[in-house]
Parts: sequence; structure tokens; C-alpha cells
Amino acid sequence: MSDFVLKPFRANQILNAVARALDRKYLARENYLLRHELSEGGQAARGRLLGNSAPVLAVREMLTKLAPLPTSVLFTGASGTGKEIAARTLHGLSDRAEKPFVAVNCAAISSDRIAEELFGVVEDGRPRKDGLLLHADGGTLLLDEVAQLPEHVQAGLLRVLEDKRIRPLGSEREVPLNLRFLFATNADLQEAVRAGRFRADLYHRINIVNVEMPRLKERAEDIVELAALFMSEFSRSLGMPALELNEEVLLKLSRYDWPGNVRELRNLIERSVILGEFPEEFAGSGRVTGTQAIETLELVEQRHIMSVLDACGGNRAEAARRLGVARKTVDRKCAAWGI
Repeated sequence: MSDFVLKPFRANQILNAVARALDRKYLARENYLLRHELSEGGQAARGRLLGNSAPVLAVREMLTKLAPLPTSVLFTGASGTGKEIAARTLHGLSDRAEKPFVAVNCAAISSDRIAEELFGVVEDGRPRKDGLLLHADGGTLLLDEVAQLPEHVQAGLLRVLEDKRIRPLGSEREVPLNLRFLFATNADLQEAVRAGRFRADLYHRINIVNVEMPRLKERAEDIVELAALFMSEFSRSLGMPALELNEEVLLKLSRYDWPGNVRELRNLIERSVILGEFPEEFAGSGRVTGTQAIETLELVEQRHIMSVLDACGGNRAEAARRLGVARKTVDRKCAAWGI
């Protein structure tokens, strides 16, 4: 029992009791979702999709197109490329922005518990535990690492996607569901289907629109902006002085391959703030720092040309072709930089 009204009662007393019950319901849901997000480590992915490189602009344009639609979206790409941030950005652009956004890491929940966590449990006709799908009702649910779902949960999810209804474990009735589904994976789902690890019908149901997240090396123009953002963020949150991002440090950051993508860059900046210095391979003693090091046209040009040269394996003719300039221009620039 959540409330009571003594006889005789007025209509406004009933309405007030119902309003209090709904307030408690929504407060309990917010509390549950907050605890879930903290346990999932979701705070790290609360940022916005940053960058002005061509690949990021293309992703942002696609998200803008998809935002007003109810269509499910599959985010793919290597680990650390920002799939959850892109999903949060899509949610924030949609008409569900004021409703819950729930991210579930399918790989982090044991196979014997994930059905209960997603669909909920009913015992003796009463809910023992509402699942994450019901808690997210009205909002957006992101199933991250969807390739890790056990086969029996894949079957249940397929039915939910087709019927827009959910049946908690142990329940005899279905509950209507108003929910937008987003999915993310760094696995090759087509290979998983061929290997029998992922249902073909579920794959075709979730692969309506695929948004491929670019690797950090493919958006090298964004590395400096991201590094500056992370430096400011960690200096503030850790209460420690920010390190200088001079032109030598920024050049080394721009030329690195970043196999761990944005997550690796973020971890590097956090570790460097804690230790008070950059690792030797990224350290530099340049004289230009701050905004000047980030925005000066000559330094921006140097970082871009060197990044393209690295991508071409040092082949200056190919780099000149990609840059749309003469080979002599690249030679002249490299000579001026002592390369």
C-alpha cells in the first residue's frame, strides 16, 4: 500500500493521493536508473560528440536526420570510438530527450541474470523486480555489446522489437512498451550470424540504419580539440594543475596511431595529469602553448600535413596528391620543419 484516504473523502483527496503515488513511482524509477548508470560507469560517456572533422560531421548529420524518427539504430565501430556518446547525442536531439536514456552493457551482465535485468520478474502475480526496459519506458534504451546477448535473450528481444510489448519473467500478461531501441557493437555481426552465435532474424531487425563510428586516426583533426577538453576536464575534476599542451606535444599526439581511439587518448590525459607529466614518447619542450598552440594556422597546417604523411607511409608524392598540393610544396614544408 502506497497511500490511503479516509471516508468520507472528496474528489481532490483522491487526485492528490494518485499524484503522490505517481511521484513516488517516478522517484523510484529515477533512483533505480541512477544507481544502474553509476554501476555501469556511464558518467564517462555523458559528453557530447565533439569534433569538426569530415567523418564526425557526417555522423552528426546522420544523427540529426534520425533524431525525429522512432527507427532503431545500430552503432558499429572499434572499441573506444564513442558509440555510446553518439547514442546519447541522438537521444538528446530527439523528442524523447526529457525521458530516460538507459545504457546496458550486455557483456557486463552474466548470462543467467540478463533476462531478469532486462525484462523484469513477476512472482505470485506481483512484480518482484521491474526490468530495465520498463524503467526506460517512454525514453531510449541502448544495448551496448549486443553481440554478447545469450541466444534465449535474443529470442525474447526479437519479440519485444516486433510486438512493442514485454512479458516479464513469470508473468502471464504482456505490458505495452513505448521505447526507442539503439544498439552498439564492436563485433562483426554478419560473421556472428554465419557462425551461429547471433540470430539472423534479429540481425536484420536491428540493422535498419547503421552508423559506423570512425577511428580516432581517421579524424586526426579532432585530436587537439579532444586533448584540450580532456585536460581541462581532468584538471578540474581531480583538482590538479593542467599540463601545458605545447606545439611539440600536440604534434606528437596528432601523429600517434591511437589503436584504443578516443578512450585511449582520454586515459592518457588523465594519467598524465595525475603523474604531473606526459610519457616520454609524448613529452615536448615547445615554446608555444595554450590557444596559440592549438589555433595558429602554421601549427595546424604542420599537424595536418604530418598526419597525412604518416598515413601515406612517408610517401610525399601520395601525401601531396591527397592534400591537393604540389609535391614541391610538401618538400618545402618538410625542409622548413627539419624533416
